[in-house]
Amino acid sequence: MIILRRLYLQVTSLSWLVLTISTIVLIAFSTFMMPAIEPSTFTSYADALWFTMTTILTVGYGDLYPVTLGGRVFTVLFLYIVGIGLFASFIGKAIESLSLHRRMKERGELMYKGRNHIVIIDWSYKAENAIAEILKQDPQTEVVVIDRLEKAKELNSRIHYVRGNATHEDVLRQANVEQAKAVLIFADDRIEDQMLTDGKSLLIATAVERMSPGVYTTVEVEREEHLPNFSHVKVDKFIMSNGTIAKMAVNSIFTETV
Repeated sequence: MIILRRLYLQVTSLSWLVLTISTIVLIAFSTFMMPAIEPSTFTSYADALWFTMTTILTVGYGDLYPVTLGGRVFTVLFLYIVGIGLFASFIGKAIESLSLHRRMKERGELMYKGRNHIVIIDWSYKAENAIAEILKQDPQTEVVVIDRLEKAKELNSRIHYVRGNATHEDVLRQANVEQAKAVLIFADDRIEDQMLTDGKSLLIATAVERMSPGVYTTVEVEREEHLPNFSHVKVDKFIMSNGTIAKMAVNSIFTETV
């Protein structure tokens, strides 16, 4: 029992690639060996593959089974002891990888590889309204939100999250801003000083222009007197803060980038 436990721990510690290759080799080896060991029972490789899969999956329909000593010994030593454990580890590793992928997606650690998407800076109530408006107006466009939240507020096949500071090139690259359709830079409501808020928006707009000069950029500005500070940055649309900011920002994208 101790030996089997140690064997299981060693198998589960294998890398995903090694475990996948080992599982495929095991299935292929058994498929070719069973007809060689017991040709009267396993008359084709299809039958051998069927028996191998039902055995390591512990389904055991009983329609095919070895009757010779050699076939039974091979089945017990190779498929029962090694095969079932290896395949169970493979399934466990697959589930673990899917869970890890989802956790990384929720934490915003994955690289977005799509294109013609809309990047939204900061996950505020304005961003949520903008996302709802985007999904409503265009059934194809996907959204990538950049923020520093520990976990995404919402995720689905069209909403993605990247965690980090939007002024950093590596974060913008992770959001694939270079192939984005547009960028929406909303004023950060968490900053009380409006000068600092617009200053942050200015830094982000500068970083976006440096990374992707051709992307359509919309910036929300808190104070009108701060607009001249954006004169050296390419901004396609300025919107002053108000209650309909999200809808106005989205409408500007779909009307100007068509």
